[in-house]
Amino acid sequence: MTVYPLMRYKLYFAAVLGAVTVFAFVAVFILGLNFGIEFEGGVRAEIKLNESATASDVRRTVADAGVADSVIQPAGEGVFVITAAEMTDAQFDQIVAALNTEFGAEKTATGIERVGPSFGAETGQKALIAILVSIAVIIIYISWRFEYKFAFPAIVALVHDVGLTLGVYAATGRLVTTATVAALLTILGYSVNDTIIVFDRIRENTLYMKKESYGSMVDLSIRQTLARSLNTALTTLLPIGAILLFGGATLKDFAFALFIGIASGGYSSMFVASPLLVMWKEREPRYRKRALAERS
Repeated sequence: MTVYPLMRYKLYFAAVLGAVTVFAFVAVFILGLNFGIEFEGGVRAEIKLNESATASDVRRTVADAGVADSVIQPAGEGVFVITAAEMTDAQFDQIVAALNTEFGAEKTATGIERVGPSFGAETGQKALIAILVSIAVIIIYISWRFEYKFAFPAIVALVHDVGLTLGVYAATGRLVTTATVAALLTILGYSVNDTIIVFDRIRENTLYMKKESYGSMVDLSIRQTLARSLNTALTTLLPIGAILLFGGATLKDFAFALFIGIASGGYSSMFVASPLLVMWKEREPRYRKRALAERS
């Protein structure tokens, strides 16, 4: 079995982590997330057109009806989701009539829903609480099962996966919906599971490897769990990719976030959590001596 000396390049992995962090920070806090009406309140309408049309065509019709700052999302063949802060029934009827004249709108496939701002704020607060509680429980669990030095790298890997997902959402302008929150919670569970698999093998190897450096132990542990991690990631990404390509609007939002998060979670346990753990553990006297002996 070939063991790859990945931990020799832990500083490069840390640099990549820094680049992802900068990207996520700029995307989320400067470009901004595009929250759906579940969080900010507003109106969402769905309409199906019989003839070929683009999002720009629908946006122009919506603007002509007097609806400002609308977001138009394709949601399948001929289906478009219109989201706006305000839209009256009269404006919606005008939009349907105009689109019907030009593209043949199916009135039986149209719908409109409204969410008040207070309900949206409550939904956003509950979503944030759910994510923070999940992270807190994960920290407690890892600290109890391993030690506190394992908890910090695992949480950084979690934040990396969630931050990258939100960064891509902000950069692409996709709507953050309740399906996105559900996907983020799923990503948290998947990411910590993959990290624990690697950490558990590291802990087992420390009992038998009494002379090797901590980096060498981690390299061997990653190699021993690599096949399982790759197989799990690939078999998970394949059905998610199918949903992303062929699913409905809500399923596509869910699948898009899951695809990014699980793809990043597949490598973050090896290239984010593990290098950080090595950098921290090699500060301990016994592992510092082993590392120096290995280099000499």
